[in-house]
Amino acid sequence: MSKRIKSKKYVGVYYRDLANNDRVFEFTYKDINGVKKWVKVGLASHNINEAYANRKRIETISKIKLDGDEPDFIKKRKAVKKLILNTVAVEYFKDYETRSKPNIFKESLFKYQNKIEPYFGNKAIDEINKESIDKWLNVFKGEYKQASINSYHATFKAIINFGIKEFKELENIANPLSKISIKDPQNERERVLSTNEIKHLFDCLIHKPKAYLYVCVALGTGARPQAIITTQKKDLDIPNRTLTFPALKKGKRYPVPLIESLFQKLIEATKDLKPDDYIFHPDNPKTDTTRPITYEGMKGQIQPLLDDLFNRGFDRNDRKHRVTFYTFRHTFATHLVKNSNVNILDVKKLMSHSRLQMTERYTKVELHKGTQDALNNLYS
Repeated sequence: MSKRIKSKKYVGVYYRDLANNDRVFEFTYKDINGVKKWVKVGLASHNINEAYANRKRIETISKIKLDGDEPDFIKKRKAVKKLILNTVAVEYFKDYETRSKPNIFKESLFKYQNKIEPYFGNKAIDEINKESIDKWLNVFKGEYKQASINSYHATFKAIINFGIKEFKELENIANPLSKISIKDPQNERERVLSTNEIKHLFDCLIHKPKAYLYVCVALGTGARPQAIITTQKKDLDIPNRTLTFPALKKGKRYPVPLIESLFQKLIEATKDLKPDDYIFHPDNPKTDTTRPITYEGMKGQIQPLLDDLFNRGFDRNDRKHRVTFYTFRHTFATHLVKNSNVNILDVKKLMSHSRLQMTERYTKVELHKGTQDALNNLYS
């Protein structure tokens, strides 16, 4: 094939000299993906010339359909702006706020803003598919309770169902969440550290001061991991001997009284910090007290040891038996309610739960001795 020669007079117009001494004229434009498309106009022997090829190019770009369809670049200009998830979510939560209790509304909004929006907020709803949702759900496996994962799924599904009902642009789409069956939350965490296991863990952490302090706070307050790593020096109330944790699920900050040993450790750890400095800050590649350490950074210092001490032989997704960051929270609540003098309503406050049922699910209480003795001697 002979070489294309660019017209010196018209943009996008080319010609090629053929072996039979004829000349063929062509023009080019870019499609929606930025790829050149070539259109053959005709031969000089058929009275086609550069001016005619240029007119055809202008007509194509402006209005003429090519082979019964518009060029891709024209389609792109005419394309209707797609409806993204955030647009539907705003209207959904306006409606939901009018028909739900304030705490339930806040919890649902929190789930969307923290678990759904970062992944899908700016994505067109008709482009959200089962594969992308499966990948999203897999992010939470191993770290979140199945009941929590199911609630994220339910919130997501409800938003899209609302969109299908209320937005004409979505009336013909199928909700991709309906294609994904949720799992029964039967594999919930049951693992709680014993007193001896806690002592052994601390012995192994003695040379890792930041990890040691984190575990002290986790086991001494029952706070959620993200709440712990975002505490600042000013959250330590020395006169009242409390540590106040930032709002997460419930939407309200809450203080937790500190036992004397933990209180002294926090005073020592924060003595050189400014009020706005974070107690758990990154030290690699350099110390920066003005921002909190990441969840992954803190986990990376502790989880390998937990796996070595307690998780050998267990599947990574075995939530019932593996020890994770959330085991500290379960351990705190369980050991606390073993004391007969403890009021479970106080535990609910310390755990920052909105409902008592949540506190009861977090605690694994042994049978009272009298009940256990009766069972042992039931048929004797």
